[in-house]
Amino acid sequence: MAITHGTFSGTASCDRLGAYLAAQGFGTWLFDWRGHGRNPACGHGHDLEAVARHDIASAIEAIRSEEQGRPLTLIGHSGGGIAAAIWAARNPDVARDHLAGVVLLAAQATHAAATPLAWARIRGYLAWIGRRNWLVANRMVGPEAESGQLMRQWCQWNLQRRFVGHDGMNYLQALSQVRIPVLALAGAGDRLIAPWQGCEALASAFGGTDVEFVLCGKATGFVEDYSHSRLLMAGNAQSDVFPRIAQWIRLRAEQGGQALVS
Repeated sequence: MAITHGTFSGTASCDRLGAYLAAQGFGTWLFDWRGHGRNPACGHGHDLEAVARHDIASAIEAIRSEEQGRPLTLIGHSGGGIAAAIWAARNPDVARDHLAGVVLLAAQATHAAATPLAWARIRGYLAWIGRRNWLVANRMVGPEAESGQLMRQWCQWNLQRRFVGHDGMNYLQALSQVRIPVLALAGAGDRLIAPWQGCEALASAFGGTDVEFVLCGKATGFVEDYSHSRLLMAGNAQSDVFPRIAQWIRLRAEQGGQALVS
């Protein structure tokens, strides 16, 4: 398993999921983006496409080398899931050959501004970001600073409802060429950052036949309506959400005859 975090955070946000999967017998790796976690400080001129092209790509290469080339399941929360999707869209053949599947947790790029009120909030946030190079950490958003350029990009995608790269690549269209198993989870209580409609849209863009979307809330049998962060970090998630992820990964490993469990 290769697990990565979202914006304003580091691998510490993934510790509970990583520990759970490791306890289930999976070889589990957590990695930070540039400038996050234990990585040294870096310049501010990067966005999610840079994270996908360089950070995600380098991590997959390094982890596969340590795992002797065995296929990985790539797990990304929020921006980490978006970056994983970008990487897969730009490398469909490599994704097919190197990944056993992708798990997207509260990841979306098109629906955070889908209502007039939400649009006003995101537009106001974009105006507040302005030309800031770095956005400081705080209790409302997360424990680590984030690139202003990266957050401007995410806001613009959602305001325009177009998940498009700097070179014009339409990522939702490009994902139709990525034919790997996908599990996407959304929190029923996540109404601003990753509304379920956006999470479902990202998952359904993948071109494979094995794509599963799960809305994690009381109406669908979960113990709470999970928020954006609680889907990954809540105590309840360890007994309510994580087993669903582990079961999904194990079943695909058994079906494919892949040695994902050590």
